[in-house]
Amino acid sequence: MFHHPQKKSKFTFRLIENFQDLRAENYHGDVLYAQCDFLKYSSLIHSQVKHVVVEASEGNEVLGNFYFQIMPFKGSELKSYIPQGENCLFNKTLEAIVDLALERVNWKLAVLGNVFVTGDNGQFWRNKNLVSEIKWEILEDVCTFLGKQTLADAFLISDLRAEDLTGHDYMIDRSFRFFEVEPDLIFDIDSSWKSFDDYLASVVSKYRVRTKKVLKKSQELVVRDLSIDDIENQEELIYSLYKNVMDSVAFKLAEVGPDYFKSFKQAFPNNFFVRGFYLEDKMVGMISFFEDDSFLLMNFIGLDYSLNREYCIYQRILYDSIAQGIQRRKKHIHFGRTATEIKTSVGAKPVKAFSLLKHNSKITNKAIQPLTTYLKPERFEVRKPFKDKVQVAS
Repeated sequence: MFHHPQKKSKFTFRLIENFQDLRAENYHGDVLYAQCDFLKYSSLIHSQVKHVVVEASEGNEVLGNFYFQIMPFKGSELKSYIPQGENCLFNKTLEAIVDLALERVNWKLAVLGNVFVTGDNGQFWRNKNLVSEIKWEILEDVCTFLGKQTLADAFLISDLRAEDLTGHDYMIDRSFRFFEVEPDLIFDIDSSWKSFDDYLASVVSKYRVRTKKVLKKSQELVVRDLSIDDIENQEELIYSLYKNVMDSVAFKLAEVGPDYFKSFKQAFPNNFFVRGFYLEDKMVGMISFFEDDSFLLMNFIGLDYSLNREYCIYQRILYDSIAQGIQRRKKHIHFGRTATEIKTSVGAKPVKAFSLLKHNSKITNKAIQPLTTYLKPERFEVRKPFKDKVQVAS
């Protein structure tokens, strides 16, 4: 490990805290969550976290803009990531280290990206020709700048894909901890599918039988697209279903408020949807998702777990999402993270994702090293439900 003295940055930085000052031309990603209006609205609706943008320049040229969400973070949250059952003695030792080092930790954590949307890494590069070494140098300096503004004492650069990692050793040399996180789960929709039946025909017999069994067990569920009024009238129930799922998740950085679903439906009526799953006129499941030109982005799911086994609510939500993607002529469904095995069983593919973490305090940063060294997602088996496509000789 190399130790680099604090250097003066050759870049200049500007802190933007008032999101009404954001200029649309700097935020024009292909996806909704990378667009200016979405960032502005997120900063208003997610008031439980602080939202800032750091603009990086060299001379008169703006090189990039970086969207951070800053939130309190307790180190004990990371304990759920300790690998289980591989080496009991090692685990007990590691757990003792984690307890000692992290139990009383309360950081101000700056996350590069939107923690409420899977897949967003918060990076808006203006200059597309920058080599990776310069990009990493800018990212490191951006974190240093935020630290000097005393807005944060720890930094998480999240949602990095394999293709983003070129040159990332630069950050490891500067004491950032590198680790793998739960994969993103992407479902590709075959362009020839016109209906859910076409999807069914494309899976092997074993999975087709399972799917039909789920559809039969869940046949009493009635699915409805919810209007703004519907969402408002059932806000408490929707939120309680959402909380059921969030409370079962081992690791989460932040949660949305009760008015989240209504607010986003009002702000983005043509891009944000909430679907309710009803049993005898009572909602027992829900899903929210964003729609873009080429994909559906699953946002949050809610469930009544007491009825899930009997009526296969969760799996029905997944199949309904696939049917929605086909019906809306999308290319992909972004299923987010968690429940990897069950999502691969319906045809989603896991895409590896990585993060970089650093704390300003050298002592704390040293203390998290054993943890991040062994931090890894739970093991899972990738299911392959689709038939092998026949290769036609050319």
